[in-house]
Amino acid sequence: MKKKPLLCSLIGILLLISHVTAIAATDTLHRKGIASVDSVKTQPYGAPVAPFGDTLFTIHCRIGPFTPQERAKAAAQKVSDIARDPFFRQDSINIIKGDETFDIVYGELVITSISEADAKAERSTMEDIARVRETKIIYAIQQHRKSTSLTEILKNAAFSVGLIVLLIILITLINKLFRLLSQRMALWQEIIMKRLHLKEYAFFNRQRQLSILLVMLKMLRWLLILVMFMAMLLSIFYLLPWTKAFSVSILGFVLNPLKNILVSIWDYVPNLITIIVILIVSRLIIRLFKFIKSEIEKETLKIPGFYPDWALPTFNIFRVLIIIFTIVAIWPYLPGSGSQVFQGVSVFFGLVFSLTSASALSNFMAGLTITYTRAFKMGDRVKIGEVTGDIIEKSMLVTKIRTIKNEEITVPNNKIMNSEVINYSTCAPDLGLIIHTTVTIGYDAPWRQVHELLIDAALHTELLLKQPKPFVLQTALNDFYISYQINAYTRSPNKLAGIFSHLHQNIQDAFNKAGVEIMSPHYKAIRDGNTIAIPEENRAEDYTPPSFRVEKK
Repeated sequence: MKKKPLLCSLIGILLLISHVTAIAATDTLHRKGIASVDSVKTQPYGAPVAPFGDTLFTIHCRIGPFTPQERAKAAAQKVSDIARDPFFRQDSINIIKGDETFDIVYGELVITSISEADAKAERSTMEDIARVRETKIIYAIQQHRKSTSLTEILKNAAFSVGLIVLLIILITLINKLFRLLSQRMALWQEIIMKRLHLKEYAFFNRQRQLSILLVMLKMLRWLLILVMFMAMLLSIFYLLPWTKAFSVSILGFVLNPLKNILVSIWDYVPNLITIIVILIVSRLIIRLFKFIKSEIEKETLKIPGFYPDWALPTFNIFRVLIIIFTIVAIWPYLPGSGSQVFQGVSVFFGLVFSLTSASALSNFMAGLTITYTRAFKMGDRVKIGEVTGDIIEKSMLVTKIRTIKNEEITVPNNKIMNSEVINYSTCAPDLGLIIHTTVTIGYDAPWRQVHELLIDAALHTELLLKQPKPFVLQTALNDFYISYQINAYTRSPNKLAGIFSHLHQNIQDAFNKAGVEIMSPHYKAIRDGNTIAIPEENRAEDYTPPSFRVEKK
């Protein structure tokens, strides 16, 4: 009794081992079958048999010396010949089993054969494949004979004529509709159209908008006519059995690119959303910096060590940096950014920019330095090198100066960095600008009298300040004369030419009336040294300088 359970267990283990072995053998045979199927397939997609344009079936394997293409071409030709047989009968197509193949025959004509290799390639039996192909061949011949019958051709011809008449009617209606729309737009332009302008310039007035809309309507009209014409033409081609395949091919040429475009747009939507988010964030950051800039310019926000005139250039720098970072951020999400052509073009433009922008970059850096060193500001009277005038424009590349002769001179910023800049306007509002001119007087004139005459001339000059009081410096004791320099204060540095002219006139008048001879430039005329070279009409015997006059009571 104890041996029976043990015997039963051994028998069960043996059965289990045999079952597992059988499964493994079956799986091995299955893998070998798949490998053999792959080995007999000489064409990955097969050679199509399409006698009437549509593919009936495909052939993957060779039979003897015949390739799949040769077999498919021969089968298609035989089906076409059978379809043209006026005495065709459906029951004449049969399946005959041979020694190694199943043949589909029409009478004594072998249309196609199915071998063991074909069965393995399609993972089916030879008989099943033969029956399926027989059914497809019979159906294709019947449909072709029906479509090429006289009744069907007349019906399709009548339908084609109807399509042409319908197209003519639709084109007439579209022309009338668009003509009416054009007339209505001309009447409604004052109501539905608004001026689009940028500041004072109207770049889209109503007349321009109307012209653009009329052009768009015309293009839309021709597009609709073209689409309807193509649809009518393809429909007629599809109705005719001889041009049906051509119609399908043309339709594929049109629809496949549209499908690819729509699929590409749909696939690009996530990247487009990312780009929009990046643009919105960068726009908000720029607006924040713009608000801070305006607050600093209005001096409602004061930052120690940061001047209000720095606000605009600093904002421009930050805006450029944000735009650059934005472009860098969205660059990988642009369509085609990963292609070699796109990368090559970007490298080319980068190289061109780097080679041609050396001078511009030098001027730009010089402009930054000039801005933050506050060498001058708009409206200042300056002297840069040999150029003297008022600053009328400052940019990151050049500075424009207007001279007293209304000459506009453009100076590159890097040239300004390499030149000395004299600013006449910086201290003028608070301390006053000291202007000076020099005259030379002989040793026979008392220096105190010369001082009084020069100071009196300065006090009578317009735009020169009386306080602080003008003063005189004796700058040189030359061989024949003394150099006297009159210094006076003014808060109008932009009118220096007129001030100097008026001051020189007053000096001449004062010295002529006082009988004091001005020795500069050197006097070279032959003269009597005891007689002064002042015209009689300019001398006044009773002239007394204003500082020496005594009022008579």
